[in-house]
Amino acid sequence: MGIIQSIKTLGGVPDLVVDDAEISRISAWTRAYQGQPAWINPKVTDLDGRQHVERMMSLNMPKVSAKKMATLVFNQAATITAYDKTKTPEPGKTTAKDAENAPNQCLQGILRANHFSVNFERWAEYCYATGGIMAREYVNNGEVKIRFAAADAVIPISQDENGITECVIATSKVANGRHYTLLEWHRETDTAYTIKNELYKSVASDGSDLGTQVPLSEVYPELKEASEYSKAKYTRPTFQYLKPNIANNFNLDSPLGVPIYANAMDTLQMLDETYTDLMTEMQLGKRKLAVPDYMLKRKVDAKSGKAGWYVDPREHLYLPLKVDEARQGTQGVQDLTPALRNETLISTIKDLLKLYASQIGLSASAFSFDAATGLQTATEVVSQNSETYQTKNSHETLVERFIQDICISCLELAKNATAVKYNDTADVNVVVNFDDSIAKDRDENAKYYQTITGNKPLMPHREAIKRANGLDDDTADKWLEEIKADDAGQGPDVDNILMRTAGEDNDA
Repeated sequence: MGIIQSIKTLGGVPDLVVDDAEISRISAWTRAYQGQPAWINPKVTDLDGRQHVERMMSLNMPKVSAKKMATLVFNQAATITAYDKTKTPEPGKTTAKDAENAPNQCLQGILRANHFSVNFERWAEYCYATGGIMAREYVNNGEVKIRFAAADAVIPISQDENGITECVIATSKVANGRHYTLLEWHRETDTAYTIKNELYKSVASDGSDLGTQVPLSEVYPELKEASEYSKAKYTRPTFQYLKPNIANNFNLDSPLGVPIYANAMDTLQMLDETYTDLMTEMQLGKRKLAVPDYMLKRKVDAKSGKAGWYVDPREHLYLPLKVDEARQGTQGVQDLTPALRNETLISTIKDLLKLYASQIGLSASAFSFDAATGLQTATEVVSQNSETYQTKNSHETLVERFIQDICISCLELAKNATAVKYNDTADVNVVVNFDDSIAKDRDENAKYYQTITGNKPLMPHREAIKRANGLDDDTADKWLEEIKADDAGQGPDVDNILMRTAGEDNDA
């Protein structure tokens, strides 16, 4: 759509922090994630000079790896809790009532209403697949809403050391057979954050241009043309941008991110080509028999009057072999089935998967491939010092801040919007506890530390109960007392009984 030039013209912005080349890269990465990379439909020319488009087979590793990374970083077992800054519990002094504060009750209601845990895991996959996502908070019908936008819909206008400060979110929609684009301008002044909505209708039938501006009522009758959020009430914009914790080596000045496989596109192409060769090998490896022509049926063409070989579509094993009349009866059937190269190709795929895993920051065993099960992702947990675990923690740093900013923006909207029934504080600490159970091998870590400490206990019994069951400190103390009481009620152990009864038979 030439969106970059349109933004420059419409917004009076002479220079943007991104250019058309960056938008093109995002489009290429998105197509790869959707299973349509540039190499998937190669053109070949036959002996007659005619071009044909072939369809390659694909392992679709961009989708597989983005899904794996998203699941490692965030899943529905993660917890998000808000505490009043003046009442944030200290580590080791938490109780079951800590989470019952008003800000957290409001926040949990907003997150549940927006199905945040389910939706964010899916959008995190889009983030790692396309280079970033945008979250946007707003109030609608008395409720705080959270919606997301993909990387290709975000055009940064300005940035600071913390990321994007102003942007345009472009949303495309087809209505009444016409292509529309909604431009949502997020700008900042000295006193407020402003939002302006503009709707454009494409002149071209395929939506290839931005077109002319039309009233919002044509598609979005309930949408306001402009909104303003005073900096006296709001500490941040009502949008947040999340990107993978990977430096953008394509544009060093860009605030936009890159997908986890941005620097592994050549490896992805090699994987698809090798996988295609493997599938082709299966097809070409079908049994082929050369049969003397006198053994095959012939059929006379009604139009030309010429005799030709009769081909039964249900049989595709036979190839005619021209045999002289003198040799008829002596020439037998020949097996021309070629030897398969399956093992060589599978070995190549395995090596490429190891290379690909290292390029995206995962351990070499993250992906595997064999003839029996095909492509598999590792289901075993990993040790704390593994490449996968370190990469997971690295991405969690930005995800945690992203979630915290969303939560605070939601509470600020709830507090200041008259339609929302909440009047408590928005000045909170948001604690995000990620679920490490799918990525951390606790037994491995325990064995390691027990070895270097001489097999001594590594954790107080109370702390183990707390962590294993996700309890607060107060409840863990009660559980520990109950466990001790249960142990005491079981009576003396076997060793004590044997010691007390030793020699009783001799004394009788």
